[in-house]
Amino acid sequence: MRLTRALRRIRRTGASPAAPLAVDARAKRARDHLARKRKHELRRRQRERARAERAVSRARVRSVLAPLFFALAFAGGLSFSSPISEMLLYRDSPLEHFVVQGASTLTPDDIAKELGIEEGRTLDTLETQELREAIHDEPWIESIRSLRLPGGTLIVSVVERKAVARWLANEFAESALIDDHGRRFSTRTEPGGPLPLVLGSLDDGATLPASAIEILEELRRHMILTSDPTQLTLHLPERIGAGKAADDADRPGEVQSGYVLQIGERGPRALLGKNFLQQRVARLAALLESEASQRSGAQLIDLRYADRAILRTEPASG
Repeated sequence: MRLTRALRRIRRTGASPAAPLAVDARAKRARDHLARKRKHELRRRQRERARAERAVSRARVRSVLAPLFFALAFAGGLSFSSPISEMLLYRDSPLEHFVVQGASTLTPDDIAKELGIEEGRTLDTLETQELREAIHDEPWIESIRSLRLPGGTLIVSVVERKAVARWLANEFAESALIDDHGRRFSTRTEPGGPLPLVLGSLDDGATLPASAIEILEELRRHMILTSDPTQLTLHLPERIGAGKAADDADRPGEVQSGYVLQIGERGPRALLGKNFLQQRVARLAALLESEASQRSGAQLIDLRYADRAILRTEPASG
């Protein structure tokens, strides 16, 4: 029935029965061609994207490896050039000029003696590691660097420890020096110059308390207290158990009186306590500069009160 209707329609229009089939075939070929072009275009874009990613990856690898290779080449060049430079520049070059930088306590002659530098030595025999080992036992030197220059010049740069006080465990013990970190570093007190004295016991290996360093730093800010530092004795806080019977020796020690600053052998004793130490030292300096304290002849100055200072004319203990 349908075929009959189709034949009638063809007869009316005059079209050939194969015409629709040809149109469908051409349309299919066009669709297939378009699909192939899209597939080729997709593959081309994927290849371009992959090439771009590989280029970026190679650039990243080069950016990482290039400095590494440069550092390795530079280090290798130094390792090979150092012996060559020493052979060409320093061999048979006698030491003619010895320059010391950064030394204020020790003299260049002291440092030369510690380093074992003698007249007639050549630059190629003065190695940096040898100089460091030679100065290792000198307590005043914290670090050292050296530089050899053509023409027989050796430059030594040192960093010295800074002594801020002398320290005694008791009046019969051997004196030692304290640096600005609170460390005991030398028993040679002569190079330290005039320094205040810190009196009191410390545990083996222990450093001076930070509060004591705070007091010493504040003392240096006031001229009336630093005109003669040797007249200043800072007593470390005593512990309650000190001097008691043996059966009380195992009790935990507690600070009883705080810091005490003795000014001269016959001068006043200033009770600083345990807190607000910088402010109390500043108050002490202002009080000593006033005429009232000079007229009072105070033997003890109690600064442990926030609103007043108590002056006593009679000697007092503690």
